[in-house]
Amino acid sequence: MSKKIQVEVQSDHLDKVSKSSPLTAVTELVWNALDADANTVEVIVDSGDMGISAIHVKDDGHGVDYDKASAYFKGLGGSWKNDKGQSPNGRFLHGREGQGRFKSFSVGRVVEWTTRYQSHDSQYFEYQIKGFSDDKKSFSLSDKKTSEVAKSGTRVSILEPIKEFTSLTDGRLIEHLTSTFATYLAAYKEVKLYVNGKRVDPSSVINNSETVELSKVLYEGRVYDYELEIIEWNTTAKNQIQLCNHAGFPLLPLDKKIKGSAEFSFTAYLKSEHISELNRVGALGLGDLERSLRAPIDDAVNRIKDYLVRRKITRSSNQIEKWKSENVYPYSGEVIGHVERAEKQMFDFLALNINDLMPEFDKSALQLKKFQLSLLKQIVASQPSDLHTILTEVLSLSEEKQKEFAELLKDASLSAIISATKMVADRLRFLSGLEEIIFNPNLKKVLKERSQLHKLLEENTWVFGEQFSLSVSDKSLTKVLSKHLESKGIAILPDEPVKRLDESNGIVDLMLTRSIARNHPTEREHLIVELKAPKVKIGQAELGQIKSYAFAVSDDERFTALDTKWHFWIISNEIDAYTKRELADDKQERGILYNADGVTIWVKTWSELINECKHRHEFIRKQLDINVDSSDGLEYLRKHYSAYTQGLDEFDEKSIAV
Repeated sequence: MSKKIQVEVQSDHLDKVSKSSPLTAVTELVWNALDADANTVEVIVDSGDMGISAIHVKDDGHGVDYDKASAYFKGLGGSWKNDKGQSPNGRFLHGREGQGRFKSFSVGRVVEWTTRYQSHDSQYFEYQIKGFSDDKKSFSLSDKKTSEVAKSGTRVSILEPIKEFTSLTDGRLIEHLTSTFATYLAAYKEVKLYVNGKRVDPSSVINNSETVELSKVLYEGRVYDYELEIIEWNTTAKNQIQLCNHAGFPLLPLDKKIKGSAEFSFTAYLKSEHISELNRVGALGLGDLERSLRAPIDDAVNRIKDYLVRRKITRSSNQIEKWKSENVYPYSGEVIGHVERAEKQMFDFLALNINDLMPEFDKSALQLKKFQLSLLKQIVASQPSDLHTILTEVLSLSEEKQKEFAELLKDASLSAIISATKMVADRLRFLSGLEEIIFNPNLKKVLKERSQLHKLLEENTWVFGEQFSLSVSDKSLTKVLSKHLESKGIAILPDEPVKRLDESNGIVDLMLTRSIARNHPTEREHLIVELKAPKVKIGQAELGQIKSYAFAVSDDERFTALDTKWHFWIISNEIDAYTKRELADDKQERGILYNADGVTIWVKTWSELINECKHRHEFIRKQLDINVDSSDGLEYLRKHYSAYTQGLDEFDEKSIAV
């Protein structure tokens, strides 16, 4: 005699939970089997001339105790798995909410569970539970009986399919289950999964794989590690990103398309305990709408794109070898350094895609092809953002093909890598050149303070801090304060000039400004820099000058009421004994001469400033293996700032290296 199990959830919610694709429904049943510690799981599809008649998922797990069946089936979230992280045999648990069983109703009208279990007195019993899609709130529970088979396990049968499902073929099922359970089957070697007698063996269809660490994520006061594993298949499996726990077991697929991936078949497993936590609190289904998940997803997508670019290059090595044999390939010898390797990868990616988009390209004359490839290399190395030049003016791509190529470039984050590393390399060369002209005994004798040093730094304000941008340069204090009023939204000019204490007009070299992230958007912080030629020591006269600037600002009643911080820097190679005594009260030895009423006066040496800049860039320099010497720095200054380096190029390298 059967009993009724009433599900304690509203019907509309059950309808929502039940919606699923047939592949997902079968996957959920396989997960349920594995959560029951099954070592063998079989997916069996009964089909004949009339199509599919039933789908079965059979396992040798521990079954469901009869006394607990009603509690398990009557509600969502009431699963035995809910408050445990592991199965009885210590395996990772996938499901915790008891929702997976309802997804079977999206495939068939009738679902039957036949289960055998071993009781506490070592006897085996079996019973059946049956449900119908048109009454999901009610299940029938049969009486239990002694089993003739002394072995536990469960068989779930989906009967009366609601339509013919073309996705439930052996091939599609095997491909889907392979990508979904690859990491699980790799972790638990004893588990075997079959589809109509054919074993699901992910290791036999892996074409390539790669694992990378991603940036950590801070969530609710805890830092979580992230890892991405990309498995490339030699099948036609659907490309997918799986959100996984830290062990790599999928919790939820991510609905995210990767452009330019059509020729590959891969699954990317994004792994973190953070994902498990989001799943626990019910936020995982939001995907990248969940703020804490946005950054790791973006990071993963970029890593996948880079992987696909490199794989495309590897696959196309025959074409590159052909160009080498024709002597038109612009790279020769070993490529050294991260920047150069990134440039070469970007070049290969672009050249191969141009070759695909323009079949006539490879048929052109060797001399023309060599010129075009050399020009592409030059543009990639100098400025990737100028690639439109070669697309339109050199290769004459049609507008349609330009758009197609632009889509490819969006997926090639190597362009951003090259641009970023070029910026770092250029900055290090600038610092090297600046260091040379300031400290080289021959060069600092002829270096002019305003026409050379001032102008070089005016175009490189990042030296003083990334947060500042240039407001004015080489202007009087009146102009400085007018610029300040303008930044505060006060469009007036001071009616009287701002004077120093001695009533003279001071000329400041650089004024740099940044907005302060406080309560009011108009709050500002200004950095006033007074540059001294390297041969000038900072002494009593120089300190008096910078103090007069600072006090002129702090004493002018028109500006003291405005909420602003002012930093005044004076910079040169050396400080004299007088200045050292003046700085004696600075116990932290930070170079602070004065600090009161929103005004701070700093005494900086060029060596301190340059070392601070180098320190900011040191980590990236090491990661990218960038090495710059003094001759590189001087050559960079001469090439990019020729108007400001006249007279500095009359010394040869021998004299410069003194």
